[in-house]
Amino acid sequence: MEIIGRNPLFLRCLEDAKLAAASNANILIEGETGTGKELIAKIIHKFSARRDKELVVINCAAMPDALLESELFGHEKGAFTDAHTEKIGLVELANNGTLVLDEIGEMSLTLQPKILRFLENGEYRKVGGTKMKHSNVRIVSSTNRGLLQAVTEGKFRRDLFYRLKVIHLSVPPLRYRKDDIPELAKYFINQYQDKYLSSEATEELRTYDWPGNVRELKNVIEQACVFTPSDQRAIQVDHLRLKNSVYTAYKEEVPDPVYNIENVEADLIKKALQKTLFNRVEAAALLGISQKTLYTKIKKYNIL
Repeated sequence: MEIIGRNPLFLRCLEDAKLAAASNANILIEGETGTGKELIAKIIHKFSARRDKELVVINCAAMPDALLESELFGHEKGAFTDAHTEKIGLVELANNGTLVLDEIGEMSLTLQPKILRFLENGEYRKVGGTKMKHSNVRIVSSTNRGLLQAVTEGKFRRDLFYRLKVIHLSVPPLRYRKDDIPELAKYFINQYQDKYLSSEATEELRTYDWPGNVRELKNVIEQACVFTPSDQRAIQVDHLRLKNSVYTAYKEEVPDPVYNIENVEADLIKKALQKTLFNRVEAAALLGISQKTLYTKIKKYNIL
């Protein structure tokens, strides 16, 4: 598992993930699509006492309620049409290991109480079953949407939110760690061909806002390797085809402020305050700074 990046925000996230791994507490990872939330989840498992057991990942947005419940808890033979055999659920498969609930924010309000019950005591019942079973798993959840906002909108249970968010990690978007782009690009290039970025192409990557984050960068590099003539080693600006990116329309509709450290800092403070419902004590803890520092920066950036 190769970790690419030296940006302070990203390194702080990695360090927090390794520290959190030592506990058995549930962890909520938030971050935009393509930032590497699953990578952080794998790091947590790797540095935990459960590293020799199963790491199981399930995408909560990829299937309807009935199928998701069956995948998680299993089902008895004859529980529903086409249930011709008994099925072992992922919570059983991941016993004594780690279960990653990817895109937990997309889970319906119908299924959320069943997840909450399992989190409270590790007990569950297979679909169509009557016998209570038990599994000891470490739950790591991830989401690309603000769960606290979903709670305030009535789309996510508050009790489940706090049960999942014993420890909270936030993966920074690529536009906040542009100093990592050359190294990331080099890593992706080496996966495909023996080429390198021209200085102009490198600068083009630095000035782009990357709404699709690291995943988009990987796709752009793969595409550039294809469009760079076989007799050329240097990837040029034209080979990047950034204007043809599927994310370009989004970028134009929702432009980011000019990238500089003060904009980044102010934005992080605003998000921390929003996530904690403007509780300054919790926001300071979330940011890893003192309350006094937070008050000073709120005044400096005229946030409130």
